Amino acid sequence: PFSFGRTDVDKDGEAIPFIGTINSTIHKTMSGQASSPNGSFSNVAAGCSMREGGSSRSINSNNNGNGGSSSSAAARSQHHHEQHQQQGGGAVGERIMHHQPSSFGESSAASSASAPPAAGISSSGSSRSTARFSTNFSSGEGYNSDGCAAAAGGGSGGGSGSSAMQGVTTSENGGMAAAAASNNSADGHYQNSNSNGSNLHHHEQRAYSNEENYPNNFELSSRNNYSNSAGAPSSQHQLDDSMSTSPQKSPTSNNTSQHYSQYSLPYPGELTVYSWGRGEDGQLGIGDTSDQDIPTYVDSLRGVGVKQIACGSGHTVVLTGEGEVYTWGRGDDGRLGHGDNGWKYVPRLTISLTGSVVVNVTCGSYHTAAVSSNGDLFTWGGGMYGKLGHGNESGHSTPRRVETLVGLSIVDIACGSRHTAVVTTKGCLYTWGDKENGVAGHGDTEGHQYTPKLLERLSGKKVVQLSACGFHTGCLTDMGEVYTWGEGKFGRLGHGAERNCHSPRLVESLLGKRPIQIACGGFHSAVVTQDGKMYTFGGGEHGQLGHGDKVNKVKPTLVQALDPIFLQQITCGWSHSVALTSKGEVYTWGNGDHGKLGHGSGKKVSTPQLVEKLVGQNVVRVASYNEHTACLIEPHSVTQGGSRRAAPGTMVPISAGFLHDLKEMLNDEEYSDVTFVVEGRPVYALRAVLGKRCEHFAAMFRSGMRECEEGAEIPIPNTSYAVFLLILEYLYTDSVKIELEHAVELYIAADLYQLAALREMCCVVVRRSVGSENAAYLLQSAHEAHCHVMKDIAMEYIVANFDVISKSDGIKAVSHGLLLEILSLRP
Repeated sequence: PFSFGRTDVDKDGEAIPFIGTINSTIHKTMSGQASSPNGSFSNVAAGCSMREGGSSRSINSNNNGNGGSSSSAAARSQHHHEQHQQQGGGAVGERIMHHQPSSFGESSAASSASAPPAAGISSSGSSRSTARFSTNFSSGEGYNSDGCAAAAGGGSGGGSGSSAMQGVTTSENGGMAAAAASNNSADGHYQNSNSNGSNLHHHEQRAYSNEENYPNNFELSSRNNYSNSAGAPSSQHQLDDSMSTSPQKSPTSNNTSQHYSQYSLPYPGELTVYSWGRGEDGQLGIGDTSDQDIPTYVDSLRGVGVKQIACGSGHTVVLTGEGEVYTWGRGDDGRLGHGDNGWKYVPRLTISLTGSVVVNVTCGSYHTAAVSSNGDLFTWGGGMYGKLGHGNESGHSTPRRVETLVGLSIVDIACGSRHTAVVTTKGCLYTWGDKENGVAGHGDTEGHQYTPKLLERLSGKKVVQLSACGFHTGCLTDMGEVYTWGEGKFGRLGHGAERNCHSPRLVESLLGKRPIQIACGGFHSAVVTQDGKMYTFGGGEHGQLGHGDKVNKVKPTLVQALDPIFLQQITCGWSHSVALTSKGEVYTWGNGDHGKLGHGSGKKVSTPQLVEKLVGQNVVRVASYNEHTACLIEPHSVTQGGSRRAAPGTMVPISAGFLHDLKEMLNDEEYSDVTFVVEGRPVYALRAVLGKRCEHFAAMFRSGMRECEEGAEIPIPNTSYAVFLLILEYLYTDSVKIELEHAVELYIAADLYQLAALREMCCVVVRRSVGSENAAYLLQSAHEAHCHVMKDIAMEYIVANFDVISKSDGIKAVSHGLLLEILSLRP
């Protein structure tokens, strides 16, 4: 609805927009009927900016804007989902990618699972540029190979006056394989790392000799190209290419370097995010507080290369391929990590982690945790019960390193309502937080454990997968053993009774079942085995066990309804369950309040039901918590007749190396056949690429103007060298890193060259990145560039957050006229 263009000024200095003459001029010029007085096509084109939205091409993606942030929700208590409810009662830069270079047709689509996810817009994540728009943070720490020495125990016998926490730890991907891991999250390869995941522990080299393997029933040849991890907040699993076809290791082996994961080739694209269920706190990330009873595309993450997602109690966190963290939803206790307690209704970059490459993230009820590439653990949010591990009960609104664990290399994390657990590269398990009912697992039940402490009961075991939720925890060893501990009510520990267990205890009925993942929910637990079967146990009041009834099970019981279906991941919410099949389909069951099952209603379901809105999509990961659910979908899923069509056997996915080679061809004089001059500097390109990818350049080359003759240099006025290179990089690779400092000018250039997808992505980046530290600068820059769309985005944010921004240094950059405009728009 807005128009803008480059402008000239009249003799009185007033701006004269080109908009009134743009369409006819561009039309004539591109058909070869008009040129500038000196015969220069580029000089005419440079003065013309297409009316925004005027291009006949529209983006083939979910093109529903965020709508901005809705009014902040009041700080309301969410403790009504406490333990006994059930029974008896802004980034600096972004990278966007398209993996179908020749498909440039674009159309608006509804924000639901039935729409193509983001037209394949995908990304390796956002950049870490600084300038005046960002704050850098770096731990500056190396890592040491960890042993199993107990960290300082710092337990306290004092009780806590804090109210009880609620929550369930997300349960993520299943799968099992032997693979070497050397985590490098910034290489553009997707690593599967989700809450409740099995651990390919990084910084360790694995041995693969004498491997007697499980039969591989994972149908890897027909699955997506992701290495899927199983279980509660898990580590990132970067798979060594040489190990991508390594056979699986038997859990009966004594090879202690073995960890479970499903392996496959890396995929150099983005995973799109869908969410559904309760939205009262903005945890769905769709810009408002509405509930969604079907999977809904999170448009504001378009262009972010998401590779992991975790759900908390009222908030959500994602990890990008470049190791950056975005959070949104309920912000009290500082759980979002933005330095305040405010709610965020769209994903926002956690600025204080900028500079650190994060490889794993997860959520608890009121706290969040992340592991950096050097194995350091960061926690933030509510500190009650000592669950942050900083030696006290203080909360933190920005990520803070857990100093007690420095020197150990952490690979896996799981957060419950009142406790936290981690696994090191050696498979050692440390826990801390509340001790009541044996939650921490150290054998005592009085007071709290304020710092990480080695779990002695498992010191002789190698833990390869971890899950926690509410008030109990489960883990899987490299010998295929499942241990659980904590509160045992409703049989959630699987020991055949409802007794609490104060230290890890073997779930004997699962011996021989070859489990690959355990997932803990609020009142129940689930286990996926190597042959794709699922066992559930614990509270069944809402049908969340999937047995067709509402009966508790004190021992693991096979879910018969899913027996013919091969499962690869399970995640348990507070009172519902979500299963992912090897074919990328999603089944949900249990309590349907707020639409969290995704079936289009709030009805309870006691047997697994297919989520119809995700049929035809290639879902690669699922996550859930007490009231909302989310999933990650591989873009460009090809469907035919309702089922996914496999690519011909001779075809392989586009590799990151191929995209790198394309980028290397940019501005290479040796292989170029056209030269541009930008700010006095030559830029070399290929006509065939530019003409095929951009109608603007195609019309230029067809025009017959002398500047287009071989050997001629084409001047590009009114565009900076850096931005012109970004335009060409996008045309060459369908991928470009958008830094906030370039977003306004790049938007104008994308509009000039009729690149609607790039233009739209600039808006997405700005909406996601604008904050109190940069909004004023952005407003002034957009105003000076006559870019009304960017100006409106910045203005909306400033008006909504004027009390904070008016006290910032940035407000000094805003002109007097703009200040008056801001004041006139305030309520």
